[in-house]
Amino acid sequence: MRKMQWLSVVAVASFMMLVQAAATAQDISMLPAGQTLITLSVTERVEVEQDLLIATLNVEGEHQNAATLQNEINERMSAALEKVKVHSQIEVSTGHYSVYQINRPEQGARTNATWRGSQSLTLESKDSATLLVLVGELQELKLIMSQLSYTLSTAKADEARDSLMESALVKAKQNAERAAAALGKFDVDIASVTIDESFAYLGQKMERTMAMDAVSARSALVAEASETEVSLTVRVQAIAK
Repeated sequence: MRKMQWLSVVAVASFMMLVQAAATAQDISMLPAGQTLITLSVTERVEVEQDLLIATLNVEGEHQNAATLQNEINERMSAALEKVKVHSQIEVSTGHYSVYQINRPEQGARTNATWRGSQSLTLESKDSATLLVLVGELQELKLIMSQLSYTLSTAKADEARDSLMESALVKAKQNAERAAAALGKFDVDIASVTIDESFAYLGQKMERTMAMDAVSARSALVAEASETEVSLTVRVQAIAK
């Protein structure tokens, strides 16, 4: 079965290559005598400093009564949200909420049913100093840190992409002119441009800045931003005369 699937993939890939080759051949055949079609691609990359700090904390607890446990989680989460809402520059969202039963063997009893529950709270902000202070305050409310990391915001990534697009187009035109000159042709027109919108944020480094399970809530939080590589590819077809 796997062999058949592999053969199918190869067949599709071969067909696509034939279609592309046929299209290129047709483009070339339609060119007036003395003109040459040049197809090339340029990929530009840039290292961008991460600017968005993300912190995830959990409200966790155990109790023999499920309703009591849920009330405790709700009260602690409400208190946390009250602290967060005064900071307009910090985006907040609550995550997965779960309450489930566990059986823990106890001395002198066959089993002792206990309920365990948790709910997550995620904070995002470009104001890292304020966010770190707030996280410390939330730890004082017995919220448990599960992740502290930097990433690249969408706005800054889009800005980097726009800059890459401009530089990639300039370089593509220069490369087309250089290729044409090597062929003894010095009149070059860009006939088509394709910009790869599926550009990637490569090498994104998520910084966990402390051992979350061992650090006291009173310890000063520290976070250091890293860099993300943003890349973009431009494909052009040029006509050299």
